[in-house]
Formats: sequence, structure tokens, C-alpha cells
Amino acid sequence: MKKIAATILAVCMTLSLTACGGTPADQANTPAPAAPSAAANPNAIAVKYSTVFSATGFQAEGAKRLGELIAEKSEGRLNMELHAAATLGDKIATMEGLRMGTIEMTESAATDLSSYSSIWSVFSLPYLWESGEQAVAVLNDPAVMEVLEADMEANGFKIIAWTNTGSRSILNKSHAIHTPDDLKGMKIRCMEDPVLAGAINAMGASATPLAWSECYAALQQGTIDGLEHSPAGLLASGMEEVAKYYSLTEQFIIPDPVFVSKVWFDRLSAEDQAALVEAGAQFDREWNEEIFPAETESSSAELEAAGVSINEVDKDAFIQATQPIIDDFLAGADEEQKALYELLMQIREKY
Repeated sequence: MKKIAATILAVCMTLSLTACGGTPADQANTPAPAAPSAAANPNAIAVKYSTVFSATGFQAEGAKRLGELIAEKSEGRLNMELHAAATLGDKIATMEGLRMGTIEMTESAATDLSSYSSIWSVFSLPYLWESGEQAVAVLNDPAVMEVLEADMEANGFKIIAWTNTGSRSILNKSHAIHTPDDLKGMKIRCMEDPVLAGAINAMGASATPLAWSECYAALQQGTIDGLEHSPAGLLASGMEEVAKYYSLTEQFIIPDPVFVSKVWFDRLSAEDQAALVEAGAQFDREWNEEIFPAETESSSAELEAAGVSINEVDKDAFIQATQPIIDDFLAGADEEQKALYELLMQIREKY
């Protein structure tokens, strides 16, 4: 990590996932059978892609496109098999599988990687980006990728693509949110991350960590008053059925890296390595320039068609309210985290 910090400071620039998930980074873990893609070559090398998102929906369709690109670029030597809905294990089990080489590929929110290296906690900070497009541009910047790729590979992973998963805003049952005062007394579900929870509290609500799979029932029963996610993430789980006010607070933008097992990647031929990297790069472009923008537009329209009221907010008020979260994080951050944050802020000016 000392080496990483030195690299960051030498480059003197800035960088790079949520989730909400996930992916949204935390899609529901609805049981579903593995869905292998068709392989024309019976001797093709299997590339097991383990995810927690559903076997249907826009993320699954995107994964299938990635599989097509991998088969195309490798001329059929590599065959991606999609194992959705955590059929091969949750995110922790999957990432350990990648480290051991028993699972070849996955995706996660950038914040999920903080279990392996502290620098990834930087991506939990509120209002880190002005848009998902900016976030992905920064993450793909050579100066940023140099740092993140080195850290990932040191932990047993290799990034092949970055995916914009949208801005996370607040959906609730009772009324439109315009300022932090409108969130007072409201229990808002958040991901189980102390920085993310702290930001929700600073915005005026009471952060309530809860598994995404439990949120629909929790909204119905009044255990929570609302939650935060992207339009596509909300629709994928039917949240528009139980809450009708969506306020564009956009506090978290956490892109998802798509990555493979480093130990497995190193065993591939140079030709197959190049094919996989090329497929990932093309998928990165297609997802961020075509697939996800189209999904975002249609998702917002679908929310409104389902009776959800969507409103703008006084975003400056929310940015000011959450600034102490950033200040506190940086005050207690290690040198690598500070260096990464500074690099990200510097590179962000280019986009």
C-alpha cells in the first residue's frame, strides 16, 4: 500500500462502484438456476460469471452481451456462463472463489472491495461525483486505473470493465423530499456501511441498514419509511408498488467494476488474455454509452407511469449537510485513502 500511495502522489491525480448495488450493487438474491450461455465450441474454457443480481432484467441482459463479446473476441475459445441470483454464493463467497481460482468472474459495487483494501472505502463518500458518466470517465482515466489495477491485482483480481449503475436517490411512502428537514423522523434503508449510513443520517433521516431482499416487505409493513436506489434498481425489485415519492437527492454514485480471477487470468494464453481484455473494453463502452443510458431513461418513465411522483431537490442543501461526513472520513483516513481521494478530485476536474 505504501507503493500505491507513492504512485498516486507521483502521478498527482485522482480516481475510482454504490452499489446500490449494487448494481445496483445490492439486487435481491432471488433464487434462480445458473444460466450458461451457449457454446459453439465444446472444448471452450468455461468462464463462470457469479452475480447476486437476478437472472432476468437489464443487468442480466448486459451480462449476456458481455458473454457474446467474450465468445466473439476469443473466437469461441472462452465461454461465459452466467450464474445469477447468488447461486454460486454471495459477494463475499464469490470474491473468495475468484481469489482461489474456482470462480472466474464477478461484478460488485466499488465499496464492496473495502474488505480487501481500505482505499475502496473512499467510494462510500456522498456526492463524490456529479454524474455516473463522470464517475466512469474518471475510473477509466489512466492515472486512476494505474492505482486501482495495482491494488486489485495485489488482492487477486483483474478489472476488465467499469459499469455506471446510476445515481441513488430516496424513494419513500409519505411525501416529496426537497430539503434535509423533510427527512426528519423518517427511517431510510441504507446499505450496511458506516460511511453510507452516516451520510443518510446527516441528510436528516434515520439510517436503517437492511438486506435489499427484505426492503419490499419492510416498506409494506412500515418497518422503514423509504430507501434509496437508482430508478432501474427500484423497478427491478418492484419498489414502485409500495412507495410513490421519488426525490432526486442523488447522494451516492457507486459504479461497479467487472473483474476476473487474477490466478485464473494468469493461466490463460496470451491470446485469450488479450481477447478477454478487449471484450471487457468494448462492453465498458457499450454499457456506459448505450445500454445503461437507455435503461435509465425508460426506467424513469416506467416509474412515473406506475404513479410515482419524481421531484428535484435543493441539492446544495444536501451537499452541505453531508460535508461533515467527508471531513470526518478524511480526518481519520490513512495515507493511501487520502492520496486516492486527492487523485480522484484532481482527475475529476478533467471531466
